[in-house]
Amino acid sequence: MPTKTSFRWQRIVHDVRQVMPPDGIVALDNGMYKIWFARNYRTDVANTLLLDNALATMRAGLPSGMMAALLYPKRRVLVVAGDGGFMINSQELETAQRLKLDLVVLVIEDHAYGMIRWKQAVDGFADAGMTFGNPDFVAYAQSYGAQGHRVTEVGGLAPAGVQFPIELAHKA
Repeated sequence: MPTKTSFRWQRIVHDVRQVMPPDGIVALDNGMYKIWFARNYRTDVANTLLLDNALATMRAGLPSGMMAALLYPKRRVLVVAGDGGFMINSQELETAQRLKLDLVVLVIEDHAYGMIRWKQAVDGFADAGMTFGNPDFVAYAQSYGAQGHRVTEVGGLAPAGVQFPIELAHKA
């Protein structure tokens, strides 16, 4: 059973849907959460869930969200990224700030390349090189002049939420 500080993917998808308006745009990076969003995030407006199913490219979420914010400046834009994919392109927060983009980045933190780790485990491979440390994402956002917020309790998602601690035991 999830604890007060653990999240289930279904709950994250549900809470994001609750805070996003019907024409709000969610830009997904690639990770375990993408599967849950692709299957369960309901949209009524075309092109409001952006994801890369062709090559499953990590790091694509933030640039996709930035472009959506440039094209649709009056719409809410939310990027959902894992910590691994986000850190590949995280310097683009500077660009987003400089361009004054109205953009929220939700970082799902598991201290691992979670989907790759899961696939390797399923195929019987050792867990090697898939875990890592992270910066303080709130301080990281603030270092670029952005606001940073941390959500630590189920039900605590706010539109400006930046960081979710995830317990991998509850990924299913």
